[in-house]
Amino acid sequence: MQLASTLSIHVASAMNLSDDPRPLSALLEFAPGAMIWTLLAFGIGLLFMWKYVYGPITIALEARDKKVEDSITAAEIARKGAEAQMAQAKAELQKAQENGKRMVEDAMARAERQAAEAVRVADERAKAELHKARETIAAEKRQALQEIKALAVELTIAATGKLLQQEVDAEKNRPLVQQFVANAEAGGR
Repeated sequence: MQLASTLSIHVASAMNLSDDPRPLSALLEFAPGAMIWTLLAFGIGLLFMWKYVYGPITIALEARDKKVEDSITAAEIARKGAEAQMAQAKAELQKAQENGKRMVEDAMARAERQAAEAVRVADERAKAELHKARETIAAEKRQALQEIKALAVELTIAATGKLLQQEVDAEKNRPLVQQFVANAEAGGR
């Protein structure tokens, strides 16, 4: 115990831990021992800080810088890829528009051909119907003329019989009247 009290006295006298307050100017006094210990503590602290604080911080900053550079590179590659895809999409869109335009033009040309074909077929049908109608009319006209001729022959024979006041043989005079009507028809034309 005596050793402890002696030690505390020496420490107190070395540090001047008396109850007397020291003036502030005492802080500015040169103390070579304190300076050596301060430099030694600073050096040890600097080594410790360099090893365990500044080193990891530097490594983390370098890793962050590398990560940022890698992100910039990846973004540049992605931008170039997006530009390439956009150019490809534009080319495909233009190709689709050209195909659509071509398909519309083909459809219009096909529709025009079909319309022309329909008009031609309708015209041919109309001509055929007109020709058929003309033939039917001509046939009916011929038949009507034949009937009129036959009736004219009969009327002529009947009129002749009344004019002559006697019975005229219709079978015997029919060819003669028919020839007369045919001559009259040929002369009228």
